[in-house]
Amino acid sequence: MSPTPTLSDVFAQYDALLNRYRDFWQLEAFAQTEWPWPQSAVEVNALIEPELNKLTNPVATPSAKLERESPFWLTNGIQGRKLAQINGFIAEFSKHASCHAAEDPIHQVIEWCAGKGHLGRILSVHQQIPVLSVEWQASLCEQGQALAFQHSVAQEFLHANVMHLPNNWLPSNTAIVALHACGDLHRQLLLQASSQGKRELFIAPCCYHLQQAEHYQPLSQQAQQSLLRLSRAQLKLAVQEQVTGGKRVAKLRDTEQLWRLVFDLYRAQITGIAAYRSLPSVPKHWFSGELSAFIHWACAQQALPVPADVAINALLPEAYERLALIRGIDSVRQLFRRPLELWLLLDRALFLQEQNYAVHLQQFCAHHESPRNTLIIAKRDAQAAYSET
Repeated sequence: MSPTPTLSDVFAQYDALLNRYRDFWQLEAFAQTEWPWPQSAVEVNALIEPELNKLTNPVATPSAKLERESPFWLTNGIQGRKLAQINGFIAEFSKHASCHAAEDPIHQVIEWCAGKGHLGRILSVHQQIPVLSVEWQASLCEQGQALAFQHSVAQEFLHANVMHLPNNWLPSNTAIVALHACGDLHRQLLLQASSQGKRELFIAPCCYHLQQAEHYQPLSQQAQQSLLRLSRAQLKLAVQEQVTGGKRVAKLRDTEQLWRLVFDLYRAQITGIAAYRSLPSVPKHWFSGELSAFIHWACAQQALPVPADVAINALLPEAYERLALIRGIDSVRQLFRRPLELWLLLDRALFLQEQNYAVHLQQFCAHHESPRNTLIIAKRDAQAAYSET
């Protein structure tokens, strides 16, 4: 029987694959005006799929759901998928946390980037443990505190920006939970908690591209030695798969891509500069309106004259062709979405190992409930933690 591969071994597999085939996924699809590879999408798939099948999956599947359901009054107002994520998260927490250990039990939970504190509120009731929920939006703190008071839950809120909390503010002998904390927010948690020797971490990362730095700064020593250099745009590939939005959201996304292409064709026509130039993000409701209103806004963003509607409509056939090209390129890039996400997760897991945590990756909910369904569970020996605090 071959030995079980370590997280370091698995990271090396993903790093090798992503480096070997980076020409197929590191380009920006929207910036392409023609097919970028000699192979077709079918040929690329045939080339890559055998390599993907060889990769070790480092994420353990969940073994059981919650033993008891939360009372309806506690979960009222939480949408179905969000509640499924919370229940799955708490089920894994209850199996792995030391809240009720015979010796040195965890006596408090910190909920990082809590929002209204739904996770912390339900976890407190299930585990019979106090929860401190940290959130930077005052209105969400107020709403969450009101819910905790209404239901007599041992949950308090701290109104604070986690990026600017002082060193050594975290209470000792705590477990820290974070459900879908984005980018720099969960990175700050990893750095703060590990440097302060906090005992147990339960972190479900999300939106790796939401960071201040232009390029990704690896956390672990092994990832720092990798040849990969990841921009914010490339990091976005790791979370581009969407399964929770429904048909309406998918239609708005398609409309947004088409309209952005129409504008880019117009911009290139007017300026004579073919290189793609991105526009800022806008709320999705824009794309339930009129194309002309979006073009007016886009022209204002890049100080261009507003064209007549007839000129814009004339660009639609070419925009549809570009959209088909982009979708073809994205179908190839999507082959590497999950390997890239696991590379990023493994970087975090290896970093925590280097800080003397025992770490494993655990699926906590079904893929259709959230594609960001991997939980990093990191535990440190209690005596080691005490010696550093």
